[in-house]
Amino acid sequence: MEALYAAAASPVPPPITELLPDPAAFTDLVAPELTRLVALLAHADLYLQDEVELALHPTLTRVWCPAGRRGQRAVQTPGTNVKRYGFGAVDWRDGTLDWALAEGRRAAPFCEQLRRLVARSAARERVAIVLLDNLSIHTPKGSRLVRSLLEELGDQLVLVYTPPYDADANRIEWLWRALRKSVTHNHHRTTLQEILSDAEQWTRDLTPAQVLAQIGSPFAPLPIPDEALDHAA
Repeated sequence: MEALYAAAASPVPPPITELLPDPAAFTDLVAPELTRLVALLAHADLYLQDEVELALHPTLTRVWCPAGRRGQRAVQTPGTNVKRYGFGAVDWRDGTLDWALAEGRRAAPFCEQLRRLVARSAARERVAIVLLDNLSIHTPKGSRLVRSLLEELGDQLVLVYTPPYDADANRIEWLWRALRKSVTHNHHRTTLQEILSDAEQWTRDLTPAQVLAQIGSPFAPLPIPDEALDHAA
């Protein structure tokens, strides 16, 4: 993944062996696929895609409180927990964020998002390369809708899967850390709709420059404001 991020940062990608921190990783299994992807980057957009859970019960994190039991902050868990999911995808180079809410983590809203990404890239006469995890709804093996979409779109769409159990391989996870801190951590909302509205407002207020800074993209404008770097979990 890091090799792809680095290659996408250069108008003319350097030799692949220079992109790898460990040349020994350039095995016969890695070489053909990585070579193909790096060659595509010159006329492709690189998107990072993932889903984030938004629930009525707040996510908990550390906070400063006065010493003693009476000074501890109380975080309510109102009613029966209900959830929605945010589907996000960001352009690694320009910080454009595609965002949509759905009732479940399902293939249908995921495929709708892929269609939007492909349409955006096609309008720019480019291919859409999408980095994502191996969730079953993301794979042709696990989803008939994804399989059909890939057959329909052909070379317009390329899906690249990150290694299992390696959340940091997909930098959009860093963006969700900021969303959780701003929207879901220790909140005092009493309805899910309020939380969803907060999330929608947060995505509307987020600028492409802030997105790029948050995901650690080399295309982030310099200097990067300190408040844009919000990597706390």
